[in-house]
Amino acid sequence: MTRWRLFAPLAALVVLTGYLGLRLGQPLDDTAIIEQAAARYLAEAGPGAQRTDCAATAHPNARMIVVCHAPDGREFSYVMGNRGEVFERSGPQA
Repeated sequence: MTRWRLFAPLAALVVLTGYLGLRLGQPLDDTAIIEQAAARYLAEAGPGAQRTDCAATAHPNARMIVVCHAPDGREFSYVMGNRGEVFERSGPQA
């Protein structure tokens, strides 16, 4: 058996690992970040909350801020980072 046949599976594993590392390191798109904030809002606001209650805008110190207005008048806001992490959360506020 030649040497390249011995090292081919290892080379394939290294290439696959590098590709997955690059994919996981990329920032999320705006839609994915808003969807993560909306899912958190739905869990916190309870019955009657809908994904369409949320809107996003730019934030000077982070990627964006997502503000959700519940039907009962409460307001939830989430300052989101590039990979969907929540830097600052406030809510519910009446």
